[in-house]
Amino acid sequence: MIKILESIAEKELYMGYIFGIMILGGYIREYRVLDDVYSLAKKYIKDNRLMIIVTSIFGGVLPIPGRVALSAPLLDAIAPPTKRDRSNYGIIDYLSTHHYYWWSPLEKTIILPMAALGITYREMLSYTFIPLLICLGYTWWFIFTRVDPYSVVPSLGSVREFNWRSALRGWAPFIATIWFLLCVGKAGAILFFPWFAAMCCYYAWLCKDWRWGRYINKQFAIISTIVLALGGVVGMIKEPVMVYLKSADPTMIIPVTIVGMIAAYIMGSSGKYAGMTSALVLIFGQQYLVWFLATEYSGYLLSPAHKCLMIGQQYFGTPIKKYYKVLSGMCALLIGYAFIVTFIF
Repeated sequence: MIKILESIAEKELYMGYIFGIMILGGYIREYRVLDDVYSLAKKYIKDNRLMIIVTSIFGGVLPIPGRVALSAPLLDAIAPPTKRDRSNYGIIDYLSTHHYYWWSPLEKTIILPMAALGITYREMLSYTFIPLLICLGYTWWFIFTRVDPYSVVPSLGSVREFNWRSALRGWAPFIATIWFLLCVGKAGAILFFPWFAAMCCYYAWLCKDWRWGRYINKQFAIISTIVLALGGVVGMIKEPVMVYLKSADPTMIIPVTIVGMIAAYIMGSSGKYAGMTSALVLIFGQQYLVWFLATEYSGYLLSPAHKCLMIGQQYFGTPIKKYYKVLSGMCALLIGYAFIVTFIF
């Protein structure tokens, strides 16, 4: 019982992150504090969809926890006002921040299999390079086929010329928050509430508006609190799942694949699915690495316990069915590729 409560409390610390980003995003939308930099970029980036790619790449490569939460306000600043067009941006934010698990040497999804198999980073990339290309290619395909280039970037006519002082004042909280998250990582979750409170105070001072409450979606706050608490509870199933997986033998490839994928779907944790993958490749062999990574990554990506789904729904109103429709296509490509290289070639 104590472990469950500790797990829930650890998850709930992220509410400081979510509340803070929610308020910061409200100031960004209301007072257009990022427009100076976007107006400068527009002088050099002619295709508006490239603006989305540049913005999403910036958010997607940051080695910090909660990349989606930080990149969402950046995309929100250039998202169109119509509900239908905005909903695509939740998908873009999600896709552009989850290729990270296929290449980053800071992620457990790369570190743990490397340690388990005793292989180098270069060898690990030889397994994950094609899945990475699939994720990136699918993201670019979605942007260039589903986004109207004329719907991107709101009117920047109010910004007559670039003002570096105004730009620095507007971007200061993001620069400071990136530095903060780089320093503390997930271990600093207990500091999320005071840190984001300070950043919100800064924007309130800058915009001369201290009405934080109007930027908080009460319904979303309640739902996210409940989902995070449930995430803390379901995360406890990892221990019995690991016992089962470690007791498997090489003839159990189908049942362990199903169990691993369902467990990743239920828990919604990249670290936990990385641990399961590492345990399984020690039993089944290095040749199954891509298979287990692809199937469990797919379960993780589609998980309703995934915090990133909630954030996209909050910022862009992306329906959960739309998430599943688009993400299932990419997951099918990943699993299909993994099946071919594992069981055919």
